[in-house]
Amino acid sequence: MLLIDHLQLASHGLRLAKPLELRLPEGQWLGLLGPNGCGKTTLLKTLAGLLPASQGGLWFADQSLLTMTPRERAHQLAIMVQHNAPCGGLTVEQVVALGKAPDRVLDRTWLDQLLRLCGLSELRRAPLERLSGGQVQRTMLAQALFQDTPVMLLDEPANHLDIFHLHHLLSLLRQRSLTVIASFHDMNVAAQYCDQLLLLADGEQVACGAPEQVLTPAHLQQAYGVDAHVTTGIHGRPQVTVLGACDNRRNWI
Repeated sequence: MLLIDHLQLASHGLRLAKPLELRLPEGQWLGLLGPNGCGKTTLLKTLAGLLPASQGGLWFADQSLLTMTPRERAHQLAIMVQHNAPCGGLTVEQVVALGKAPDRVLDRTWLDQLLRLCGLSELRRAPLERLSGGQVQRTMLAQALFQDTPVMLLDEPANHLDIFHLHHLLSLLRQRSLTVIASFHDMNVAAQYCDQLLLLADGEQVACGAPEQVLTPAHLQQAYGVDAHVTTGIHGRPQVTVLGACDNRRNWI
């Protein structure tokens, strides 16, 4: 069980209207949704211990992750953040290998397997800065997977990916029975892969629960300022069609 216990943000001027409490069974996924600037990335970095929390904690298997040393936490939790900095000429293989926990021996077999599964075998010796956005995204996801932890925090894992790699990699993650918290912009992708969703807006927790409980026209209007039509898709999950911006929110522009 992953437990977020009365967590409050303390960075970038962002605060939640009330501390976050959430239980996520082991092996399930929580998708974070909400407009830009609502705190998705700040929440992920706070959960990873990269940013301080003003109160509360994160527990997994009865262990407090936020009070662990970085070395201890690296065995339990991996985070993939958006990559926007040069890697000093490092190759794809070298960047993925950086995901190894500090006190573990480099597992070449696992490294080769991950490069193959993420479609990076032919690019393994290519410098990262020469890759496309989608290839970089696959590399950073492989790096997080190489850390081989039971919990993964993913900041927009679907970003830059084409349709094949998007569904291939998210399916690969689901097959590994990991406990995942990931942010998404695409509500339909989040609904397809996540067991629970947390919808944020303006520091408020608009809704949290199963996808069909969260993705309602009223919640989407409140969070995003859009009119939406919600049906049940072929996977039995909500399918959202955005009809347009709400008239009463046009003063945003």
